[in-house]
Amino acid sequence: ESATQEILDEFRPYLCPFDSAFSDTMRIFELFLPVHLPLNLHEKGFKLWLPEFLGIWESIYSNPGWELNMVNLFSLLAWCNIGYIDWEPWLPRIFTRILKSFSLPVGKLQVSLQQYHYSMSSVTTWIVAMLGNGSSCLQHLQDLFTAIKNFYHPSNSGKFQQDLISFLSKLAQAFVDRVHLERKANPVWYFTPPDAYRLTEQNITDFVNCVKECAFIAIFTKAYLKEAAKACQYLSMLRPELIVPPLVEKLFSSIDSMSEPHRFTSIMTCLASLARQIVRQAPHFSQGQTYVLPLLMAVLPGIDSNDFKKTAVTFQFLNAILMLVTCVDCSSAIHTRNDLTEIEKEVCLSTAKFEDFVTEFLNRTFQMIDTLSTEMSDAVVVITKVNLEDHVTELALTSMMFGIVQQCSKKIFQTVREKITNFLAGSFFTPKVGKLVTGLVRAILKANPEETLKYLLPQTCERIENIMSHSETTILTDHKGDTELTWCLILFSELVRARGDTLLIYKPIILSVFHRCVRIVHKDTHEAVANAAKNLLKSLSYVYPLEYRLTVENIEEPFTDFLPIRAWGQ
Repeated sequence: ESATQEILDEFRPYLCPFDSAFSDTMRIFELFLPVHLPLNLHEKGFKLWLPEFLGIWESIYSNPGWELNMVNLFSLLAWCNIGYIDWEPWLPRIFTRILKSFSLPVGKLQVSLQQYHYSMSSVTTWIVAMLGNGSSCLQHLQDLFTAIKNFYHPSNSGKFQQDLISFLSKLAQAFVDRVHLERKANPVWYFTPPDAYRLTEQNITDFVNCVKECAFIAIFTKAYLKEAAKACQYLSMLRPELIVPPLVEKLFSSIDSMSEPHRFTSIMTCLASLARQIVRQAPHFSQGQTYVLPLLMAVLPGIDSNDFKKTAVTFQFLNAILMLVTCVDCSSAIHTRNDLTEIEKEVCLSTAKFEDFVTEFLNRTFQMIDTLSTEMSDAVVVITKVNLEDHVTELALTSMMFGIVQQCSKKIFQTVREKITNFLAGSFFTPKVGKLVTGLVRAILKANPEETLKYLLPQTCERIENIMSHSETTILTDHKGDTELTWCLILFSELVRARGDTLLIYKPIILSVFHRCVRIVHKDTHEAVANAAKNLLKSLSYVYPLEYRLTVENIEEPFTDFLPIRAWGQ
């Protein structure tokens, strides 16, 4: 009980702002002063030192290093004692100090950066802890954002922007943390604010309305886009109905305006982080599901072989959505179920476009692959290392394709499989482009190995055998190699990644390929054979899950027992 007094008695004599020991003392106070005490011990705890420390903080404006320790201490104290400290008289001075800490330029006068910056985590935690029960803290926060709003604009770039956007993100995160802790089914022992000080639904709505405008501006800041997107993500967890519709509208308007391509990529990056809030049915917001198919169709033009960044962002967004939804045509459910809401009926009817989306997506992907094939000659590809852009595109395409086929209807899978096998038939690709193609094969192979192998493995083995039969005497010792044979063996090495039990029935033709090709001396071709052997051994010795779907329910028609759209995002 007397720990606080003993610590103060020991170190209070060192509290002289002109003594170098002051910094060490404040660091010790930050580390050891008890801030989380029962209500009956508050008189022997923070009430012994808080007024004095606030007075010291108010009187010093020279930005000493120990000020950071003091702010960290105030922040932790406020978080651990929500509702037990009256911060109201100090709010104007607290927010003035926070504004000063941003070191914002005034007119044409560039304010010198402060040597020591407040921790944004501490500042935002302090602010969030002071909200609630009629406190004017939210009004002060609104005034702060009014003062700094223009500095979030992309044209006002400077070192201060990092702190401003970090402030947004961490503020939203701290608020989500507080809401989560206050509303947990099983409360935690260290977080027990009085009921009167807990955040109400209106408090949450007011907070989101206070922060969202600056968050919407911040997403167009190139350097800190991810941090701004994170802020929007946290806000959408609190009130998706206030965040998702405006951003979707901004995306549709940016698609129509080709003069500002940066807006498209910024909004897409932001929406990718909001994917779960868009696709799931929430108690107060299920409208987001109506945006899914229009968004999927609208962003397809973003797949552009001439613009890597745009393509990467499009893949990122599509991947985020497709990992959370089942690609199933649920339109027949409106005739078989009588418990659907109007929004659910609209969503069910829109899912009839899933097959059109998948077809158009594959067409654009094939077009991109063909374009890359013609742009890159074989000679150039051989000496070009696979760079980061190629690797990112390959991973994104594979992940996205798997997102579609792992939880789609049998009809849509058959469409995907037919289009990919038709695209592969009689074609061969250079190593760079081939990685994109094998990524597609890997996805459908993982989702349905039996059907994929049935239509691809025998044909691939036959192509290899035919090439070897026509030129076996020269091809084994030819260091220049055969491009078509190399491609076929790369595809073969991908196909033997399939689940081990599904490969057993093809044992004779697989072994035949190895016997014919293992002695080839061409580097890339021999490497493909080696990879095939490695993949085959892994497949035969690994343990595999039989299903990768997000739901174990039957997603095929009729939908009398289970409606797939209700499982989106769960």
